[in-house]
Amino acid sequence: MKNSIRISCNPKERAARQDAKTPRPRKEKTFRILCPAAAGSWREIFGFFCKKFLCFRQQRERWLMAIGAALLLALSPAWAGNVEEFAVNGLKVILKKNPANAIVATHLYIRGGALNLTPETAGLEPLLFDVATKGTAKYAKETLNAELSRMGTQIGGNAERDYSVMRMRCVKTHFERSWDIFADVVMNPTLDSQELELAREQLVAAIRQRGDHPDSYLEMIGDARFYEGHPYALDPAGTEASVSKITAGQMRQYLKENLLTSKLLLVVVGNVEKADLQNKVAAAFGQLPVGSYKPQYPAMVEHAHGNVYTQTQELPTNYIIGYFTAPSLRDADYYAMRAAISVLNDRLFDEVRTKRNLSYAPSAYLEDLFANCGKLYVTTAEPDTTIKVMLAEVKRLQNRLLNAEGLRERINLSLTSYYLQNESNAAQAEFLARFELAGLSWRESEKFIKKRKKTTPEQLMAAAQKYISNIQFVVIGDPAKIDQKLFTKNL
Repeated sequence: MKNSIRISCNPKERAARQDAKTPRPRKEKTFRILCPAAAGSWREIFGFFCKKFLCFRQQRERWLMAIGAALLLALSPAWAGNVEEFAVNGLKVILKKNPANAIVATHLYIRGGALNLTPETAGLEPLLFDVATKGTAKYAKETLNAELSRMGTQIGGNAERDYSVMRMRCVKTHFERSWDIFADVVMNPTLDSQELELAREQLVAAIRQRGDHPDSYLEMIGDARFYEGHPYALDPAGTEASVSKITAGQMRQYLKENLLTSKLLLVVVGNVEKADLQNKVAAAFGQLPVGSYKPQYPAMVEHAHGNVYTQTQELPTNYIIGYFTAPSLRDADYYAMRAAISVLNDRLFDEVRTKRNLSYAPSAYLEDLFANCGKLYVTTAEPDTTIKVMLAEVKRLQNRLLNAEGLRERINLSLTSYYLQNESNAAQAEFLARFELAGLSWRESEKFIKKRKKTTPEQLMAAAQKYISNIQFVVIGDPAKIDQKLFTKNL
């Protein structure tokens, strides 16, 4: 969360000083800054705090860069040279041996994501993963829950647009027993009818609640409009209509069609021996059919012109999101675009929030999909004014070359966040899998830092020019405050 400044004063202290008639210049000056009634115009107060806050941010960035340098030295050896791969019955396994902690993260990926779904089966995967953990052929629900609780093991899954994944997190001491439960959850879920109905009710309730919060509803509409006619138009979470009709028979058919070793990827990060893992994988998945699955990747989305969709709601502010096509991990422009979005995000914060106080939470960010997109987001009571500022910052990014030294510092700062975000074994497993699932091989992940650092100001500017255009806006709030021409003009 971004830092905020609170303006306050103490009326009793002020009165006491006036009565005593013993002004102290240094404290009086400080008091004038803190108290709106004694400090002149709000413009002066706001300007003062803007300057102080900018200084604070600059100092914070210096500290973060120093921390990042230390993390680079401390953690780089842990990322290099300790990953290996092997195959069991056609199932590719990536093992990262990490003796630094006692946690073992196990992720089993099913390739395909939205490409595995139809309008009728959207939502099947999260429903299946939930019900599968409620009992298996070998472990009744009560036994399974008791064992997981005793060991502190977590098993669950989720569905994404590019893949689905079943995850297990346990301590090494209990890896043997936890693996046995995990394998049975994947291979032999009972899919009890009562548990299915309970899970269905919960998922339908969650789907309904997405419309209750403007932010989640905004992104749900934005996804549907940006990806209209694309495989990603199918939300893996499903709809109320689709989830209400999914049967246990459809779930079993899904497992039969998708539990092919050529379609699976297993990633394990922890202090695990290769020979032991090979034996476990062979025993658990050695009898699965190999199949002939070939990875498929959805096409990049293209929009011929900008657009704005408005939905009227009586709200104290307007919720705005703008989608634009962006390169994926598979594309040459990916690293330059990441740098561009990082710079743009900081500039939006400075220009929209810090300098003009138009919004508390403006942002720009990049998703991480195979058919990728970037987004501009803001909530504001003055949408036209705010969007003018945001689009002006986009134009500045597209037309003014950054200072090379400034870009280098910005990239180093973002790498600090990268290391902090990948401290856990589970995060490292996800990171390795992302490159492998993208068809690049997990070995490409070892080049991630080098490629980030090689980004030049020219590459950044070219990426911004190429991709941030034809923005697809969605606005929830007051349509009367929206200038359609402003939101749809070409950049």
